[in-house]
Amino acid sequence: MTASKRQAESAPLAIPANWAVMFDLGETLFEPLPAQYGEQNLLTYARQAGIEAQREKLLAMFTQSKAEVASEFARRSFYRHAEFVSRVFQVCCEAFGATPSPNITAGYIAAQHEAVVAWLRPRPDCFATLAALRSRGNRLAIVSNIDDDWLTPLVSRWELDTYVDVILSSESAESCKPDQKIFADACKAIATKPARCLFVGDDEANDVVGANRAGMTSVLFHKMPSSAIETQAVYVITELNALLR
Repeated sequence: MTASKRQAESAPLAIPANWAVMFDLGETLFEPLPAQYGEQNLLTYARQAGIEAQREKLLAMFTQSKAEVASEFARRSFYRHAEFVSRVFQVCCEAFGATPSPNITAGYIAAQHEAVVAWLRPRPDCFATLAALRSRGNRLAIVSNIDDDWLTPLVSRWELDTYVDVILSSESAESCKPDQKIFADACKAIATKPARCLFVGDDEANDVVGANRAGMTSVLFHKMPSSAIETQAVYVITELNALLR
């Protein structure tokens, strides 16, 4: 399927009851990490690494570094999420001529882990949408590029296993989206074929392109519908409960 411009929620979804629905976790079912926590961790540990750049310049470089590392890691079939977090921090620091010590980098990773576990929150319509889909007969799964020691506390805190049938981390699958193994493993775990599966995620490369290659129906979750966006997704939604229409 070639990229095409689609207006958000341009087509109604009619999900058959015998289909499975799979979701990405971070920034799809859950809100993004509140900016103040990630930013404060970056500022704290960048200062420890000897970087005195202004806050705005540091944050802009971090955003650029994250995009560069995401592109680099997308060519790998598997990596640990902590490795990704570490690499982004290191690339950002190196852009300012600093090389963070292993202890500083480890401190940054630990702080990010603590922030995610403590402050990541489900979207307001997350649980109601999952419950409604399940009541219709849809089998549900969470498929996330995340390490188990980041995911397990979130599952426990929010009782995610009571809302979905399968929870699969990239660490458990030894495969990171858009690599095809994690999609195949998810289908096997939930006992469905890709052709009878909807995959909902916020990331074009990992979720949309990966799901399309797997033979699933892709749904891009995108919070800014003010203008047409370029996507290869079959559907685009701005709210999770759009899946119930």
